[in-house]
Amino acid sequence: MFNRNAIEEIAEKSKAEKWPYPKIFNSLRDAGVEYYETSVSTHELVYHGSGESWTEPAPEGFVTLEISPAFDGAGVREAILKNQRKETNYTEFLQGIAAAGCTHYRVDMNSREIAYMGSQGEAYVEKVPDFKE
Repeated sequence: MFNRNAIEEIAEKSKAEKWPYPKIFNSLRDAGVEYYETSVSTHELVYHGSGESWTEPAPEGFVTLEISPAFDGAGVREAILKNQRKETNYTEFLQGIAAAGCTHYRVDMNSREIAYMGSQGEAYVEKVPDFKE
């Protein structure tokens, strides 16, 4: 069951406590999120589940990003790796995938996949690893 209050709490707490992404993923899934989509240029993040949705507001001061017209899957992968190594914060991660031509991404909780999409339907897909505390 989609639990908006839990999703809002996860969004806040995970940022404040710097949770690893697999922990965020599992927590959102447990709160009833079936999938979510993020518009890279605007940081619009919409969670969906049980026929409901909730849009997380962009962080204060977020500036609209320009998306490169050419999709570069290797560039998307490099931005992901930098973020996983904690070399970038989330806004810098978005800047990296925007520079690689990613217009939006969709996270599917059932398949545990993230599809990073370009403007012409190109995609780079990653699996989300399990989280062990």
